[in-house]
Amino acid sequence: MEEKKKRHRRTAEERLADLERQRAELLERQKAMLAKIDEQKAKITKSPTSRKTDLENQKRFERAAKKLAPDWDHRHFIVLIQEAVERGMDADAVTERGQALLEEHGKPRRGRRLKSA
Repeated sequence: MEEKKKRHRRTAEERLADLERQRAELLERQKAMLAKIDEQKAKITKSPTSRKTDLENQKRFERAAKKLAPDWDHRHFIVLIQEAVERGMDADAVTERGQALLEEHGKPRRGRRLKSA
């Protein structure tokens, strides 16, 4: 004759472990869905007009950087950014000063330029 399996009652610790596992699974699914939503938002915000604006701002930055420090490259600018952050410079003041410098030095040169130049 076969013996019946005895019923196993789960302890409170086992039930808590199962609840924690379910919670972790839900959080992982939620993170994945939020990442998908953020990706869709980024795609929408990167419309052609915003890409064009970003490209123009990048060009203005490069022109201003070449005028202010012609022999410097990206490595020098990274060091300056790090030093500014370490000194705790006020972001608003830096933004205003940077905007003024971009207005002054970041404008394209007027007139027609040769293709070979």
